[in-house]
Amino acid sequence: MFDSIFNFFNQGWVGSLIGLLGIVLGIVGIFSYKISKSAAKPAYQKTALRLLGREEDNLPEDVTVTYKGLEVQRLTKTTLVVWNNGTEVLDGDAIVERDPLRLEFEEGTNILSYKILKSNRETNEFTVRKCEDKENRLIVNFLYLDPNDGVTIEILHDSKARYPKFKGTIKGHPKCFEDLGGVVLIDEKISKVVGPIGLVYSNMKLIMSVIFFVGIAIVLFGTQPTFLLELLGKNTTDSSQDIMWEMVIGGASYIILPIIVLLMTREKYPKSLKPIDIEP
Repeated sequence: MFDSIFNFFNQGWVGSLIGLLGIVLGIVGIFSYKISKSAAKPAYQKTALRLLGREEDNLPEDVTVTYKGLEVQRLTKTTLVVWNNGTEVLDGDAIVERDPLRLEFEEGTNILSYKILKSNRETNEFTVRKCEDKENRLIVNFLYLDPNDGVTIEILHDSKARYPKFKGTIKGHPKCFEDLGGVVLIDEKISKVVGPIGLVYSNMKLIMSVIFFVGIAIVLFGTQPTFLLELLGKNTTDSSQDIMWEMVIGGASYIILPIIVLLMTREKYPKSLKPIDIEP
């Protein structure tokens, strides 16, 4: 019995398959560890729409915007999703008073309006207010943030930069609020388009799952060439017992690619704070 088990694991394709599964499990393990690590993690994601400004205008030509009596030449709507991405409570008392939390644009920027669009817990007492002596700053404060607690903030401004910088000091969090990248807002109209584009956007997870299992099938066929040749109705020889490494490597790429795509496109922020992309 032990000889049979040894002979089974001594086959080249078995070792290749175990190695491939180890790589996949390693990627998933690293990702899971980063998620499960016990700590508060202040984070934010962002998106922006240029409403007015050169060739990027998204307002009718006959519409003008004024601020304090002066015509605005550039107007951007910036949306930020701000939340605790960790597993522990983020206490507002950890904010250093001498270096308060703030959203800061470049000097000379006028912040025309700002508001909290969504909040998933009112008891957080999350507030945003304009800095009294700096037109380009918004002061941010909160009482506490449990895991996944946060807000969605909308800002209208005339800055050249689409996004402000999150500044300030939180004890135990050198990065302050960490920038986790852009919010991917898929227009509902795209998902209704008939054809490849609409199919990909509306069935992303299904397509990635199909590619993943196709990759597994290719790897198995690559490690079992005799079975593959017999399935195709071709004569087999002793040399056909060799592993077809081209298929194994190609199949492995099919397995890894969907994992990477799904990890990169997943929504990091809480679903309850998902921004709504309103057309101008």
